[in-house]
Amino acid sequence: MRPFYLYRSKRGIYYVQFSNELTGKRGSPHSTFRQNYDEAFRVACDWLNSGIPVSGGKSRSVESDSVIKAFLDSLRKGTLLESDISRIVAELARYGVSLDKRSESPPRAVSGVRTPLIAFLDQFWTYDKSPYIQDKLIHKQRISKKHCHFTRLRVKYWDEFFGPDKVLQDLTTNDLKDFERYLAGREFSTATLNHIIRTGKTAFKWAVANGKLTADPSAGLTRYQNDARSRGILSEPEAKKLFTVEWDDERARVASLVAMTAGLRAGEILALRVCDITENRLMVRHSWSSYDGLKSPKNGFVREVPLIPFVRSALLRLARDNPFGWDPERFVFYGNMPDRPVVINVINEGFKKALARIGISESLRKERNIVFHSWRHYYAKVVADRVDQRKAQLALGHMTAAMTEHYANHRTEGDLQAVELALGNAFSSVLSG
Repeated sequence: MRPFYLYRSKRGIYYVQFSNELTGKRGSPHSTFRQNYDEAFRVACDWLNSGIPVSGGKSRSVESDSVIKAFLDSLRKGTLLESDISRIVAELARYGVSLDKRSESPPRAVSGVRTPLIAFLDQFWTYDKSPYIQDKLIHKQRISKKHCHFTRLRVKYWDEFFGPDKVLQDLTTNDLKDFERYLAGREFSTATLNHIIRTGKTAFKWAVANGKLTADPSAGLTRYQNDARSRGILSEPEAKKLFTVEWDDERARVASLVAMTAGLRAGEILALRVCDITENRLMVRHSWSSYDGLKSPKNGFVREVPLIPFVRSALLRLARDNPFGWDPERFVFYGNMPDRPVVINVINEGFKKALARIGISESLRKERNIVFHSWRHYYAKVVADRVDQRKAQLALGHMTAAMTEHYANHRTEGDLQAVELALGNAFSSVLSG
């Protein structure tokens, strides 16, 4: 039996797992902090003979490491009896360790733990491996695979600055402030900067709560001021003109109709099924994500929104064109597979090409910050000026009045004068062509 096993992580660092002579099982992985196989092999050999280094210049034998792993495995599996725990507590007392079960003080970091920072962050945001994510899911808290995927991508910036050798337990506030200065030299938006820092802050807060850190090094950091641009929206004449030109894909055209007249988010539109179309309402039951599939809408509650007859007819025609056949459970915005809707790129590109045909070039579109989500702002502008705030919140699927005001911040004098007009009349004028 080989005394140890070497493997290379995705980030090029070699890890070693020592084999237990009695069980034949491999122990916990330990980073050699080496990217060269021969160097990592020599490190593993040294540890096999001299022990695995721990904090304070000390080392722990490979045999002890195996014992500790076996103990922790038993603890996690819940195979220890109350009498076993009492014996363990008594034995630890010989080493000066007191474990008072009645204590409600927050856990402290285990002495000697040395966790590579980058490996910790990478696992923390890996959906299927993270104890943080699994704990949230167990407690019915929402966290999407998409969010975790894109947050995990931010770890690369931490890797660029700190490298593979930085240890979580050695991280200081000054280290993080140096990291912020490093990021400040990059051309990032403040939203991106906040996201990069939050990638670590969330993990460090969890680490403190779970005894991996005694204090959060990011607690004293200041959040970047948001410099988000105001979302551009089309004028009524532009919107009207847009639906008189030819679209490359009917799904993109109908998606824009739904977004404009019902205020649905892109994911909510993709998730629409035939059964969600009633006589005069759209039932917004789900949202679609390429990472999570069908999931609950944003804010987690089902809502219904008014459905203009013209748009209802367009939705039903599209549903009848589904190459996989008519079925109440089929996606209205069908894709290349019966159980998946069209990819969002088809919708976005169709929207951009239609804009170009009415004279809004790509450069002008970017300058005005017009994207598919702009339709939701267009809808909010119309709704907010014609119904009371509570009804506007329900239609938009907002949880707070502040959010409704954010989306409705595109009022004009003309809109205010038309407050008494019905929503149907407002959209009918746009679609009259």
